[in-house]
Amino acid sequence: MVTKATRVLGMMVVSRASAAFRGFLAGEAPTVEQPDVDGRLRIMNQPSVGRIMVLDRITMSPVALTRSLPDGTWRVEGLDMGRKYLVIGLDDRGLQNAAIQDWISPAPMV
Repeated sequence: MVTKATRVLGMMVVSRASAAFRGFLAGEAPTVEQPDVDGRLRIMNQPSVGRIMVLDRITMSPVALTRSLPDGTWRVEGLDMGRKYLVIGLDDRGLQNAAIQDWISPAPMV
């Protein structure tokens, strides 16, 4: 797999993901349909800019690295739907410890 840098929704994503794969992971803001679901990167409980690392859960190989937008949203596309991932949100200012989500399955891109 080749490493590439692309822009997704205005964010730079450095990724080993492939266009052949149709899964994605994202930190999205709550919606009317899901008001309790908030996947944005938050620092001191405020949506913030920070680094998002996506690792293959089995091999622990880095798959993608991106930064969230100021509203905390982020997105990584081209992920294998048959794999599980480890997602780490990092506060580069050092105000808060990393947030980690484990055994994450990508959603299908539509």
